[in-house]
Amino acid sequence: MKMLIRRAVLAALFLVSACVSAPQRVIDAGDPVTAFRNVTVVTEYGGERLARHTVVVRGDRIIAIAPDDRVSLPENATVIDGAGRLLAPGVADMHVHYQEPSVGVLMLANSITTIRNPSGFGGGNGPGTTLDLAARTVSGEVVGPYVYSSGQLIDGPGSFWGPGVVVETVEGVRERVRQDAEAGYLAIKLYAQLTPEQFRAGVEEARAHNLQIYAHVPASMTLDEVLDLHVDSIEHLDGYERALGGEGQGVQARWQGAQADLVAPLAQRVSASGVWQVPTLIVHLAPSRAFVDINAADAAPELRYAQQGLLDFWHSYTTRIPPGTDLAARYRVTQQAHTRRIEMLRALRQARAALLIGTDAPNPYVMYGFAIHEELGFFSEAGFSNTEILRIATLDAARFLDKAGEFGVIREGARADFVLLAGDPERDLGVLRTPQGVMAAGHWYDRARLDALLSETEQSAAQSRVRPAQ
Repeated sequence: MKMLIRRAVLAALFLVSACVSAPQRVIDAGDPVTAFRNVTVVTEYGGERLARHTVVVRGDRIIAIAPDDRVSLPENATVIDGAGRLLAPGVADMHVHYQEPSVGVLMLANSITTIRNPSGFGGGNGPGTTLDLAARTVSGEVVGPYVYSSGQLIDGPGSFWGPGVVVETVEGVRERVRQDAEAGYLAIKLYAQLTPEQFRAGVEEARAHNLQIYAHVPASMTLDEVLDLHVDSIEHLDGYERALGGEGQGVQARWQGAQADLVAPLAQRVSASGVWQVPTLIVHLAPSRAFVDINAADAAPELRYAQQGLLDFWHSYTTRIPPGTDLAARYRVTQQAHTRRIEMLRALRQARAALLIGTDAPNPYVMYGFAIHEELGFFSEAGFSNTEILRIATLDAARFLDKAGEFGVIREGARADFVLLAGDPERDLGVLRTPQGVMAAGHWYDRARLDALLSETEQSAAQSRVRPAQ
């Protein structure tokens, strides 16, 4: 008995000694810092959690993480009491077209701190371009997520997006790639109407300039041909419906007729290729669903933030629907196609294919920020756990961009991109809808600031819908 008591006393003395000898983190009084005290740090989803810790940010970097009682802050520090809540990595929307500065807050308010913009706009890197918007966001002049971007999409004659993106020749594709590299984009975007010769030239030139390649599967090529070129990503499960033996008029009809026995073998080929897939299931479903009852679709709560110009753009899609089309029947086909896509996504998970999560906002009724939650739900439907989904939306997003350790984690030296949450997203993804605060590239927006910015965005949208008196 005496021996047990002695051991207990020695153990207690050892713990006290360890606490006393633990190093004190002294933060110097250089540039101002923001410190988050009394938080549980989610270092990465599915990884270590640190209760009662302080996270210190200077500029856009996390410079210290330590127990609350082991950090000494300078007098000019801004201290935020986390009240025991989770400080967790913000998520990435890996396919969103961010062109209008006012929508950045919509992404932050939905826990999105990083985006991949897979088709830049404006040409070059001067004022009014994607790279300019990205720089203004990093500086804090514009409220929004950190932006990674390709150059403007490169397409062939007959492009859906008009003559501004069309390249007529193989050499023209090479020149566009060189221009994107010179401007400072990290990738190119190859699109649907390119010839095989143009597509292959784009891949070759991009590799020569160390650019990533984001791709649709051109009508002139098969999915397997594009996989064999080892592009970096294929968007929207493009070309899958043909690889699965689907027939009929239009993508949705071909997906509806996809052959079930071809799904698993295709998933294995995709996985073996190492090419990342960005399903964006919401963009296939949302427009057809909305056009069944466009007035009801326009009444969705998140559309109070939509500018009239965006609504007009969405409504213009209805002019492309042939007169007399049974919209309800059309949507039923889309729903059946969606079911096939979910089955494909489930097979890709089972085959351990490389996946990313994106929305393709702002295509019709795919609203900036808000659409990410439905897309996350589709991954749940396909059998992914919450932790798997969150790791795809953070760690895998960073790995794809060759930025592992830069974002998607809360570690010293990482970019300060995180959210303060009232609940645990690994138990309930819904808590990402209402972050208590967001830090993006070192800029902190508490809940009150987010609400104020959302109110301003709503008021601006309402004003845009006021028609001038005739």
